Amino acid sequence: MKLYFKYKPLVACAMLVVVISLSLATYAFKGEGALQIVFLDVGQGDAIFITTPNGRQVLVDAGPHNNLGQTLARYMPASDRSLDLVIMTHPDLDHIGGMVSLVDRYDIDLVMHSGLLAGSSTYKAVADRINQKKIPTIRAEAGQVIELDKDIFLEIYSPYQGFESLEPNDFSIVARLVYRDTSALLTGDATKLNEHEIVETYGDIIHSDILKVGHHGSQTSTSDVFVATVAPQYGIISAGCNNRFGHPHGDVLATLFTYHIEILDTCNSGDIVFESDGIHWSVNH
Repeated sequence: MKLYFKYKPLVACAMLVVVISLSLATYAFKGEGALQIVFLDVGQGDAIFITTPNGRQVLVDAGPHNNLGQTLARYMPASDRSLDLVIMTHPDLDHIGGMVSLVDRYDIDLVMHSGLLAGSSTYKAVADRINQKKIPTIRAEAGQVIELDKDIFLEIYSPYQGFESLEPNDFSIVARLVYRDTSALLTGDATKLNEHEIVETYGDIIHSDILKVGHHGSQTSTSDVFVATVAPQYGIISAGCNNRFGHPHGDVLATLFTYHIEILDTCNSGDIVFESDGIHWSVNH
């Protein structure tokens, strides 16, 4: 497989143009097909599994528990124990709890992280195991564009270089998955501060068909201006039923309702599966 990492301006004057190409292995495009993105039901946490038409596999976060492999098995061949790219949006346990077993049981070509070095003891264990297995890593920075497959890209909008905050969620990786005319914005636990910075920097570029609602529907995310700018058709909430945090918050639901967004949540729907042919999305839930 070959992933191309490019630093380039997503808007004029956003940043200097610097191109970096990282080759992991070779592959050939085999033809057209569907892009699949699955918002996995992992309870109170996040895990998103992406499969491209040519079989590239990307995992964004790994949920809170050490049994994610059982869930992934529904979407991977029984003999498949490899992942092309794993993205850890930030160190919270409900996003990286499943990483320990994944690092041990899967061959992972590349890990992208937010740049935060501190976190739970589990996060330290994950980092240590990644180092022991000599898995290549890369720090996410706004402006990176990752080519996953033919016409399929991940655009990174946050965090940006030089950002400072005492709130770990402010460093969440925000990425937009683009396949021709279709797109999905994946936000981790990004806060309203992140949302403001992204809207100010990129404006309507972040428009997406699907919005993974930030921080499981917490009122710390999903500002009115952000939702209006993204203007999604679908809003996906990954949260456990009857969770102790009260997610999703009523104000967040009200904002989504105001913009006539179709809300799907893993509590009621279980795994939420979208497929794109590059023009339209189909959804199974």
